[in-house]
Amino acid sequence: MYKDKNQVYFNDLFFRTLKLIIIKKEKMKINSILFILSVLFFSTNLYSQDIKIDYNTNESTITLGNVLFDRVLKIDSENNAFYTSSFKDKRNDYEYYRKGSDEFIFYLDGNKVTGNKEDKQFVFLGYIVEDGKENSKILKVHLKGVSNTPAHEIELFIYYQVYEDLALVRKWMEIVNTGKDEKVLNNLAWEKIRIDPWGGPSAQIYANYGRYKFKAPYVGGKDDPAILVKGKKGTYILGNEAPGVMKYIGIYDNSNGISIGLNPSDHDYPFKKYLKPNEVFTTPESFVIFSIEEKPEDCLENDLAKYIRKYMGVKLFQREKRPLFCYNTWSPFTTNINELMVKEIADSLVGTGVEYLVMDDGWQDNWGDWNADKEKFPNGLKPVCDYIRSKGMKPGLWISYAAAKVESDAFKKYKEYAVKDKNGNPVDLHVSSNNQFTMNILSPWYDYIKERIFTIVEENGIEYLKVDFAMVKSAYVMDIERSGSYDSTAQYKGREEFLYLSYLKLMGFFDELSEKFPELVIDCTFELWGDWHIIDYALIKHADVDWISNFSAKPPKGSREIRQLSWHHGLVVPSSCMVIGNQHMDAKNHEFSFLSNLSHTPTMLGDPRNLSVEEKEWYMKYYSWYKKMDEEFEVSKFYQTSDVFAEAKASNWDGFARFNTEKQGGILCFFRNDTPEDKRKILIPWVESGKEYEFKNVEGKLIGKFSGATLLHDGFELSIEKRNTGKVYSIISIKKN
Repeated sequence: MYKDKNQVYFNDLFFRTLKLIIIKKEKMKINSILFILSVLFFSTNLYSQDIKIDYNTNESTITLGNVLFDRVLKIDSENNAFYTSSFKDKRNDYEYYRKGSDEFIFYLDGNKVTGNKEDKQFVFLGYIVEDGKENSKILKVHLKGVSNTPAHEIELFIYYQVYEDLALVRKWMEIVNTGKDEKVLNNLAWEKIRIDPWGGPSAQIYANYGRYKFKAPYVGGKDDPAILVKGKKGTYILGNEAPGVMKYIGIYDNSNGISIGLNPSDHDYPFKKYLKPNEVFTTPESFVIFSIEEKPEDCLENDLAKYIRKYMGVKLFQREKRPLFCYNTWSPFTTNINELMVKEIADSLVGTGVEYLVMDDGWQDNWGDWNADKEKFPNGLKPVCDYIRSKGMKPGLWISYAAAKVESDAFKKYKEYAVKDKNGNPVDLHVSSNNQFTMNILSPWYDYIKERIFTIVEENGIEYLKVDFAMVKSAYVMDIERSGSYDSTAQYKGREEFLYLSYLKLMGFFDELSEKFPELVIDCTFELWGDWHIIDYALIKHADVDWISNFSAKPPKGSREIRQLSWHHGLVVPSSCMVIGNQHMDAKNHEFSFLSNLSHTPTMLGDPRNLSVEEKEWYMKYYSWYKKMDEEFEVSKFYQTSDVFAEAKASNWDGFARFNTEKQGGILCFFRNDTPEDKRKILIPWVESGKEYEFKNVEGKLIGKFSGATLLHDGFELSIEKRNTGKVYSIISIKKN
């Protein structure tokens, strides 16, 4: 059952006080009762919106929080320390904090730096409170390193961000080198505290995109943008907004506590930064969320999803209109595309609802030069892009950010700026090849490729850009040493510093691209981000979507596989930020594939020239329905399975909801796989008990009316007559008669 647990807390406070007043009403005048009720109602609602950041002079503490939680920061002047001394969920009065927190930890020139009272390394200089986005507040704490300690030439600015309606603290740091010499920074965790949900090391840890259960100790990495830890009395979610293969979350891995940061020095892909005099290094953000939901899935689909949707700054969600149906040429054509074919494809897509026609690999002469192939596109790309627009669609293009063919003019000019292996030779990080190489984006190559891509987008009016191929490591080559660049330049020193700085450069490039072309949809593929099926918060704050995988099996197998990936990742990352290939529009049982595509940003491939008039009408009908539901309920911002829908298997039922829990409307998608079972009774746990709901099919025909209580406790019976087919319904809250 979906409930706003925070509102339940307020309501409970209200009615407990009301009961007390009624008991004593014989001693009070009615006007007094009404006065107290009005004050209580006003205070409760005011407090629910209040963010508290209070300095206590007597205790030397700063308390930040809201009606849901408090985190107390201790200014320990006696021990030259600064650390968390309490972290409590006020809804269940549970204290998560345990003594001995470092608050943060990193190493400078091989020496440990922390905020704990044993190391005695920092003096508190002051704090300020700033207004953040979305009615949040930011506490900014200023610390200075103590002389004769490893921190003596360091100043820190620590940021704590609090929102009004979540039990969440977002945190990041600035590390300033105030000395005259360069310092080596590594082994960095900017959030390092001891918290325990009761029975810490025996708690259940939900990791690998929240779908698999582990026991402590657990070390989270590239597949862990967020991890849920559930104990006997408490539940918390840890999030890391660091990029790609660099993020690190440790849960009771070396202490009874948690660490959120960048990979340590003994990791396969370690973080290192050479901090120059007066240089400021800003960490990524992290967050800790307390949840009182019973089911792990609901903790992630409610508390975490709310933060991501409203506050994180997801690029796709900042768009008024999000892409709802894309077509890509890659399969079956691979690189065999040309001007005539693309125009024919554009003609054939008219009347299907496709919004974007993306020309994949094959349009160019050489990787690196990125000119239109003169034989395939004798008139260049502009006439083709204009033709696509004339058919009511937006043109898209595939390109690589860091790949160059040996025969390209660009490689010949910038050869010295190729990524280097251990022996100083140019290397292809993407695959093992000698006729193409990965170019170093922390070199003059960056200025060249940035200008080239900007020009292509502007001259041709490109509105979707798929950016592909390895930059820091391969998604395919299982060789740890074949990653990064081993040389040193004025921009970086060695492979370790290259890794993280390359991600920063790429994110900055995406930001510049968006600023110049705000309507451009940016697709950062898993290959570019550095690993198979990888997606995280850093990516979706700077790019719109991630082409995260390809499943080329025909339906029903390929259809199931794309739903499996949405199910697996959609708990902790918005599913609409994923693009999953390679299902064909013209395949037998293509309906199964398109309905499966509704679990993420729908993208189809194949040869649409084979579509019949009836098949085109089918696509248009279902696309129009999905578009209408997104316009009314923003369903593309939601994705839920709770514990109702299991992972798609060959012989089961599965499904998902895209249900706006705030507006109480959305879509329900159900799939019968190769099972003899043709009926199911299915609970709908996202509705509210006291409301009523209408189910309608795509044509708008009423399927049934149900009370929220019935959907929550008894469910509704659904029949799907044929194996390997699906059904979709709209679900909308209606007024009771």
